[in-house]
Amino acid sequence: MMQQAINYAKALYELIPDKDAVDAVKEMFTGTPLLARVLEDPMVSLKKKHQIIEDLARKTELAGHLKNFLKYLCDHRDVHMLPAIAEEYDALWEEKHNILQATLLYARSPEERELDEAKKFLKKKYPDKEIHTTLCIQEELLGGLCIHVGHTEYDWSYEGRLKELERKLTVR
Repeated sequence: MMQQAINYAKALYELIPDKDAVDAVKEMFTGTPLLARVLEDPMVSLKKKHQIIEDLARKTELAGHLKNFLKYLCDHRDVHMLPAIAEEYDALWEEKHNILQATLLYARSPEERELDEAKKFLKKKYPDKEIHTTLCIQEELLGGLCIHVGHTEYDWSYEGRLKELERKLTVR
């Protein structure tokens, strides 16, 4: 299913590189959960689903390609994949626009100097990217910092350093 969501997201990006339009549809579905349930319901005819999408398109000035994309998802019973498609679309859009999402995990609120050091590290590691950071507090870290960038983790937390020390001591 994940690969299918990725494929849909790629197709959607080719059709509509305007992230705002796709975000509007995403908000429409998250703000109106009943809409997704109706479009996913096998008891509702395709004709009725298409009519609902047409009505939505008229009322919200939905782009023609997005309207057709939603109909296609209905036709193939894949409306349930819309959240995953939107997530993959966002990741693809960020990749195409050289935007990097990084999550900074601290045990407590960091000082400005600590944040600056983390951002300098990221800028040095990813010089061609525009870096967007999200700060999270996780008290269980006890101290230090973890940075998550995609599937990569940089662990300078106290626990991470202790595990690294333990690993080095047991290798000998």
